[in-house]
Amino acid sequence: MDAAPVVGLAMAALALALLWRREVVAGHRLQRQARQAAAEAEARLTEARERVAWLESAGSTSDDSLLVCDRNLTLRYANPAAVERFGRPAGGPTLIAYSGSLELEQLAQDAMESSGAALERVIRLGERPFRAKARSGESVVALALSDAAELERLARARQDFVANLSHELRTPLTSLRLLVETLQAQTGKRNPLVRELAAKMAAEVEAMHQMAQEMLDLAAIEAGRQAVRLVSTPLGAIVDQAVGRLADQADRKRVEIEQQVPAGLDILADGELAGRAVVNVLHNAIRYSPEAGRIRITCRGPTPEGMLQLSIEDSGPGIPPADLERIFERFYRGPQPAKSAGTGLGLAIARHILKAHGGRIWAENRKPPQRGAVFHLTFLAA
Repeated sequence: MDAAPVVGLAMAALALALLWRREVVAGHRLQRQARQAAAEAEARLTEARERVAWLESAGSTSDDSLLVCDRNLTLRYANPAAVERFGRPAGGPTLIAYSGSLELEQLAQDAMESSGAALERVIRLGERPFRAKARSGESVVALALSDAAELERLARARQDFVANLSHELRTPLTSLRLLVETLQAQTGKRNPLVRELAAKMAAEVEAMHQMAQEMLDLAAIEAGRQAVRLVSTPLGAIVDQAVGRLADQADRKRVEIEQQVPAGLDILADGELAGRAVVNVLHNAIRYSPEAGRIRITCRGPTPEGMLQLSIEDSGPGIPPADLERIFERFYRGPQPAKSAGTGLGLAIARHILKAHGGRIWAENRKPPQRGAVFHLTFLAA
């Protein structure tokens, strides 16, 4: 028998055996990969089930109403507190169909557009106020509703207390101011000590009067009792009145106030409220100005948006960069000048007033080598 065919058959058999073995090894590898993938999928499923269980457990212990919706605002989860308030969801309702609140739906939409930032608002469900929070994830948006009725009641009680206290303080402070002025007029000219003490008393009475007025203004603003009547008003007259009201304080510190507001500039404003905003900013500038300092009031505009910008710059120490925005918060008090105190309300009130006028207020430091800060107030040009 010829050896060549035998060798060929042996080689073919060997090749088939090697091929079969390789297929067997590949099959085993695929089986291992499949088992590993199945194990990983089971682990992820278990983890997801545990997370859902944790969510439901945490949600069941919360007094807040917790809602989770998908990106289409279809409700996916409601905790027991939400079920108690809105009812048991059926058939995957939309958020607005389940809650009946357009404000809540708008909050959820805004949260989805805010790139994961947490949003918070006060909304009303029926006649009851709620503090609503929302945060979006990759595929869902979560909302929490907490009852704010008690907080609202306490806020009203605080506002009423502050308003009543401030109002009651104004009468004795006015009497004290008259007594000090009489003392200065009758005795101060003959007795230097009396003159000095009377001047200090006048400064303290003025500071207390400013505090009482600021607390009264804030209480009225927060309670929504501050009506704004926009009429054409000369900006120069508002500045003149503010400077006149604070002339005594500026004189005591020998602070020079330079006005560069052109005549004929009218703004749409409530003259009394706009004047209060300018007074608060100017009062702040006098407090922080050094002895024999200088304050400059300028105006420019109108801008293409139809705004006039009033700027008040002082020669004080300036504002720490981290505080440039915080100084407009209620009761926030940065580094205080020597022998001076404030409520931390004046600039917050000014911001409220400017916002009600359709304008805004902000602060910045003057460029070196100049010292001090400059506040900008914008009003609608008439």
